[in-house]
Amino acid sequence: MPAQPFPRISVRPSSAGSGVWCDDPVEAGRCVLEFDGVVRGIPARYSVQVGVDEHIHPDDAAVATQDRTRFQWRFLNHSCAPTCRVAGRGLVALRDLAAGEELTFDYNATEWSMSEPFTCTCGACGGSVVRGFAHLDAAARAQRSGWMAEHLVERMAHADA
Repeated sequence: MPAQPFPRISVRPSSAGSGVWCDDPVEAGRCVLEFDGVVRGIPARYSVQVGVDEHIHPDDAAVATQDRTRFQWRFLNHSCAPTCRVAGRGLVALRDLAAGEELTFDYNATEWSMSEPFTCTCGACGGSVVRGFAHLDAAARAQRSGWMAEHLVERMAHADA
């Protein structure tokens, strides 16, 4: 659990359909939310990888009913210039965020291999295909070193051993 309460967040319309927005200002380094749900060994459309072989999934009922109050993290959008990073089971602000900013993270810096790759529309990359860290070249991996999830560092260390 964080040392202080999580800031208020909400699911609202975004350029990608829906997104997660901070309703309070957030200081750099602060945990914004915690990923909760069912841990499985495989990725899916609405999962987030939080460990080498751990993917957090929302329950099927929340997805089926489009419930925006439970598992709000599943509405987080990808950005190649993210406002947050995944750290274990938390989402941490990379910089100070003003109230009203969208919370995003770089799926290529969290997911080893995406279950459903897509073409990015964040505007920062020119429309690259988001498939996961395993599919990035050395330059793209290095670019993400400031916000790469620890489990990817761990997985690469084991691959090199």
